[in-house]
Amino acid sequence: MKTRLLIRTAIIVSVILLCTGFGMYSLFKLSAKDYNREVNLYKLVPHDAIAVLETDRMDKLIDGVSKLQSSKDNHFLYVSDIFVFLKRNLHTLLDATPHGLSRQMNKMLLSFHEPDNPSNQVLYCSLGEGDEAMLEAFIKKYCSTVFPLKIFEYKGEEIKIYTMPDGRFLAMYMTSDLLVVSLQKHLIENVIDARRSKSSLADLPSFNKIHFKQSSNVEARVYVRMKTVEMGKQSADIFHRAKIGSWGEFDLKFNDNAIYCSGVTRESDSTETFVGVLAKQQAVEGFGGEQLPTSTVFFDCWSASNMKALLGYTSKQVRTQYGASGIMVCNSGMLDFLKTHTGDRISSLLFYSKDTLDQNLCSITNIPLKCEVQARKDFRSLIDTLPVRKVLQSESDIPVRKFRYIASGYPCYILPCTSLLAHLGGFAQTKAYVYLSFYKGRLLLAPDEKSLSSYIDALEHGENLKTFSDVYNEVIGSLSSEYNFVMMGDMETLLVQPDVYASLIPNFFFRQYDFFRHFIFAVQFVYADGVVYPNIVLRYKNKA
Repeated sequence: MKTRLLIRTAIIVSVILLCTGFGMYSLFKLSAKDYNREVNLYKLVPHDAIAVLETDRMDKLIDGVSKLQSSKDNHFLYVSDIFVFLKRNLHTLLDATPHGLSRQMNKMLLSFHEPDNPSNQVLYCSLGEGDEAMLEAFIKKYCSTVFPLKIFEYKGEEIKIYTMPDGRFLAMYMTSDLLVVSLQKHLIENVIDARRSKSSLADLPSFNKIHFKQSSNVEARVYVRMKTVEMGKQSADIFHRAKIGSWGEFDLKFNDNAIYCSGVTRESDSTETFVGVLAKQQAVEGFGGEQLPTSTVFFDCWSASNMKALLGYTSKQVRTQYGASGIMVCNSGMLDFLKTHTGDRISSLLFYSKDTLDQNLCSITNIPLKCEVQARKDFRSLIDTLPVRKVLQSESDIPVRKFRYIASGYPCYILPCTSLLAHLGGFAQTKAYVYLSFYKGRLLLAPDEKSLSSYIDALEHGENLKTFSDVYNEVIGSLSSEYNFVMMGDMETLLVQPDVYASLIPNFFFRQYDFFRHFIFAVQFVYADGVVYPNIVLRYKNKA
């Protein structure tokens, strides 16, 4: 009996193992076929794209954006009409697919192209089994039937043009394993060209240096071409273009009141790029909150261990109305002085004075000194050599210097403004003079006497962000304590300034004012072992 029972048990186990093995074989065979169908979407993206958003979970990305408190308050960043269309219709599409989007279709790319406007994007996704028929049915159901479908042939490929409910046209290129859509037919043609000629982002060496990580536990990843960035407004007297570097990669995360972007970009050997200059600086520690008045709306801080590289980069970024040789002599003298005496960092800030009726921002550039006594001595020698200049389009002479005590009781030097001093101070409007004062081991630079007096008065009374601002401490708490550059500001206050201090802010933020004015913005660059790590925080002001 026992023998027969053992035989029966062995037969049953054998059958189970056989069925299990067959099932696993079928599953692996199906999975292999499924994976073999997956397309490298980057082989479709034209090499001249300026940015790419990538996600493996488009449904979760859309939900994450929708759950932001800023979204609930109807504040959106309208940089892509395609993304807005997808956001509005995703749940309708999900309702049409009882089992949700396929694994392939959940992975999507969104590429951005010049000129930078909400219509110049392309959406890409792979298609799984049955996705093609489902999408065709969905598009036919929800696109307008007023105008018939148009089909164009481009280099042997078929481009379909659908009319959207708002009257615009949607161009679509679809095969059995991929989907590409855009509001611009010529961008679809560029995609076909990139695929056929192998001139895509996947074929670009500079992009492949940064695009090597596997997807992580983030809502999305963004790749940005760190091209020349326009700073300030086009109308500003001093307008410059900052050369940032090559490609940057950013992981995107959300919580209710903040958006976090942690990134990476490779070191550049060139001292003419922002990233290349940062790579040559030693990291500094701490944010100097005790040096920021409680009314501060903006500050930045640069590591300055290599002043030659930093000031060499800075001086090349400025386009100014001054062109006389005397201004350049002044620049040369100040460059030498700063290279010799500057400590480990240079910081700038904007704040309001205590006069509540005065809504004009005060400005200070704060430069720690290696030795204040020697710096004072060398500075007195420097100003004796400065030439008298005339202001452009003016017949009046600018005095070489003035010397008097400001309201706070500290002595103040008044010098002709130069392009270097204007850029260090962030003066977007041409200034005839610049005001300087030595204060407790630091050289302070300002566009007017009021800024100097108000700043020193605030610090003398201990009125600073570190002590009194929870929002400031919350934001810097999400950043690394060691860094090569940091910038933080209240975008609403900064973006409404006419032209004053506009050169401190990338032009993109002015074009998206309606969104960014609701946020405290912070960006940080950390250099380590040949890699620069950018960190960005957008903190919604609803709780501020």
